[in-house]
Amino acid sequence: MFPDEPHSQFTMISQIGSGSFGKCFLCKRVADGAHVVLKKVTINDESKNEARLHSQISHKNVVCTFESYLSHRSIYIVLEHMAGGNLHEHIKRHEEKPIDDMEILNLTAHMTAALAHIHQLRIIHRDIKPRNVLLSADMNTAKLCDFGIAIKLPQGQRAKGRFGEAGTFNYMAPEILEGREYDFKCDIWSLGCIVYELVVRKKAFPGCQELAVFHKICSGIITYPLDSPSKLISLIKKLLTASEDARPSAPEVITLLEQCKPRPPPPPHTLPPPKIVSSIV
Repeated sequence: MFPDEPHSQFTMISQIGSGSFGKCFLCKRVADGAHVVLKKVTINDESKNEARLHSQISHKNVVCTFESYLSHRSIYIVLEHMAGGNLHEHIKRHEEKPIDDMEILNLTAHMTAALAHIHQLRIIHRDIKPRNVLLSADMNTAKLCDFGIAIKLPQGQRAKGRFGEAGTFNYMAPEILEGREYDFKCDIWSLGCIVYELVVRKKAFPGCQELAVFHKICSGIITYPLDSPSKLISLIKKLLTASEDARPSAPEVITLLEQCKPRPPPPPHTLPPPKIVSSIV
């Protein structure tokens, strides 16, 4: 039985998250015994927007929405369960040990594929951060989640909003912080912040004071450790380009990631088979 709301289709195993968004429960689906996540949120414009937009997305790197339904004052969204936790927890586990470069490239490729797909649907996520990237049990698959403040951009238009309306400020693009018009490229900036965090294992723009972080982001104040992989640092710098017009799109990031992968060794040099010459004396 769920707090406040019993439901016969699911058996609750445990509560696995709570916050301003509502509560998340790990459940067993009665029909087939599968583990799913039931997200319970208060009915408001944000939760209705999340259920509507998330239901339009079907991609291997976006957490699957199985169904959603109304019950009294709440919306329940039934989501795919990702047993590996979130990317924030994964980075914390590697505070003392670097994450392998190929793992970083793999996770970044998954996040970028998800962004390319939702951007093609004209959806801006607006809250790309490590906590909103979930991992499979083997840590080999990353999936984007939480579309609570995502928006769908009409064709030919750009978005505009005040600071605080979109995202988590440590990961916000400068154009949003400065109150300028923005588009899908704001998600690419946030992706750059995540890749930095995967490489350095610290936030690109740390701090709890919003004004101080605002200054760092809008002034481009960022430190790159000297011992960081040069190809990954080069990628991060492109993602964190202050001008959104010069920042790569998600499909362009996919190409950049291919260029970051190590080249396979050349095939071993082989000599032609010896000729057999026979002669009769």
